Amino acid sequence: MINIIVYMLFAYGLSNLLVFGMGPYDILDWIRRGFKKVFGKLGNVFDCMMCTSANIGWIVSLLNILCIKTPLTPMMILYKDTLPWYIIVFGDLCVTSGAVWLINTVQDALERSGSHE
Repeated sequence: MINIIVYMLFAYGLSNLLVFGMGPYDILDWIRRGFKKVFGKLGNVFDCMMCTSANIGWIVSLLNILCIKTPLTPMMILYKDTLPWYIIVFGDLCVTSGAVWLINTVQDALERSGSHE
C-alpha cells in the first residue's frame, strides 16, 4: 500500500513540475511553448493537471511493463500478471489522473481557505 502512495506522490510532483514549473533557465516553460507551437491545441496537454497526469500514468505503466520488472504502478502492484497489459495501462492512466486530480483539488481548497485569514 505504501508503494501506491509513493507512486501517487511521484505522479503529483512530476505533474506539478511539468504544468507549473519553470526549471533552470526556464527550460520547462520553453518546452511547453514549443509543444504548443508544434502540436497546436494538442500542445496544451501541459496546461492541465489531469491531462499531464493521465499521460504520466500510461507512460510509466508501459515502462513498468516493458522495461522494469518490479511493480511500480498501482495496477501492476495490485494485478501484475492477472490482467492483460492494455487493461493495466488504461487502469494506471485512470488511477493516476484521478489521484493527481484529488491531490490538486485538496491543495487548491487549502490554499483558498488559507488566503482568507
